[in-house]
Amino acid sequence: MQFSHNLIVLIHVLAAILWLGGMFFIGLVMVPVLRDMEPPQKRIEVLSSAGKRFRTLSWIAIPVLLITGVLNTMNRGVTLEMISNGSLFLSHFGKILTIKVAIVLIMLILGAIHDFLLGPRLTKITTGTNPGIYDPNKINSYRRYVSWLARFNALLGISVVALAVMLS
Repeated sequence: MQFSHNLIVLIHVLAAILWLGGMFFIGLVMVPVLRDMEPPQKRIEVLSSAGKRFRTLSWIAIPVLLITGVLNTMNRGVTLEMISNGSLFLSHFGKILTIKVAIVLIMLILGAIHDFLLGPRLTKITTGTNPGIYDPNKINSYRRYVSWLARFNALLGISVVALAVMLS
């Protein structure tokens, strides 16, 4: 029992490292380095390619996190009965877990908006494959918006890690 519990926790932590670590690598390392890359078209290609690769890996990590998260919660003694009768939410553990799950859900929604709507749209705009927007001011404004959304999601990720520490 202890081995399987430790294995589930390990898999959960590794999936979290992949998801959150990738967000921080792209935001804190890759984007700043690429700002100096010339020509700008190459910068866009590299970031787009890396973003697509990370998107694939992160959306594989997410179901792993959800499954191992449920298993970890069950290993802590949480049952469906505790959830349905509300007794889980009266405990400190249950309150922290509820906040963590709510933030993860927000992160998933924001991540999906970033990865499947705004990011691809920004790539189309900056590569000229979307003829609707040519105004450089609008492009820069849109780029900042997408960037801030990703940063906010990463900050939410830090709060999820902090809550996970509180649960341990």
